[in-house]
Amino acid sequence: MRGFLGWLLKSYAVAAAYALALLAVVIAALFWNGALDRERVREAFHVLRGRPAEIVRTPDAKPSDGLSEREQILEKRSQELQKLDDRTTTRLALIRAEQDVLERKRQEALAAAAEAKKAQEDLAQAASDAELASNVPILSRMEAPGIVSVLKAGDDARFVRYLRALRPGKAAEVLEALRTDPQFEEEFRRVPQEAPPGTKSRAERINDELKKQ
Repeated sequence: MRGFLGWLLKSYAVAAAYALALLAVVIAALFWNGALDRERVREAFHVLRGRPAEIVRTPDAKPSDGLSEREQILEKRSQELQKLDDRTTTRLALIRAEQDVLERKRQEALAAAAEAKKAQEDLAQAASDAELASNVPILSRMEAPGIVSVLKAGDDARFVRYLRALRPGKAAEVLEALRTDPQFEEEFRRVPQEAPPGTKSRAERINDELKKQ
């Protein structure tokens, strides 16, 4: 009988040790998975001892707290964006003001250049008119070939200006010399061989210039 009781106690001890080992494995697994923490173990220990555990819980955050924090973040970002927008608007206004100043100066420079060009043209015209007024009486006393020889050094427009300033009869003599005098064949009536097709002779260009108003 004692042998049987010894065997039974020994079996019970083995079973208890196995159960404790299995419980330890289960508890370790629960800790590992996060399903069990020290607070819950402490509560279970107090319950097993017959005393209610003192439950200390962290107050849950109110939904309004998180919302208020998000609103504060959004408000701060909105203020930063507003400041950036204000700085950008100010910078654009300064750039536009600088562009307006530069445009005004450009317009003033163009007006000054146009005025200077007109003054130069007026001066050149006055000098040309003075030259024309002083030379026409002299040319009027010359023969037509001599007049052509004097005027051929200038451009076609200058040639025509003198023709118009001469008496109609003298101008007609000059045009006839351009048309028939052999000494002006090469320069006034012949087109250079290297000239492109359709090129007019100088006599033809002078006639075209005379037709202009």
